[in-house]
Amino acid sequence: MKIEFKKVTWYSQVVAIIVFVGTFFVGFHLGRYYELVIITNQEIKQQQEENIINKVTFNCADNKKIKATFFKNNTVALELSDGRSFDINQTISASGARFANSDESFIFWTKGDGAFIDENGEITFKDCLVEQ
Repeated sequence: MKIEFKKVTWYSQVVAIIVFVGTFFVGFHLGRYYELVIITNQEIKQQQEENIINKVTFNCADNKKIKATFFKNNTVALELSDGRSFDINQTISASGARFANSDESFIFWTKGDGAFIDENGEITFKDCLVEQ
């Protein structure tokens, strides 16, 4: 069988149709992916931003820092200067705001402009004050 590159055959027409239709479907599915994943993630981030009460950075002893984002649903997102992060719920306290994980092995306590972190009974972030 001899292939003639400048001649239109029914094979070349079928291949052209398949490429055209395939390109349409690939573009359609990429658009749906963008719509479902990227736009949905942007909407989630926007909803989270709307639920933020306050963002605070605490400077602590030993050059440690705590970045705290307080949310309307009584949770706080913490970013610690040692690279760890936590999302914890508010718990009962006699004074100030107390946040802890379920087994209370990690406790973040804030009152006024101060804060500290208690991990398994040891104060790991102490003498923390709101950054001015």
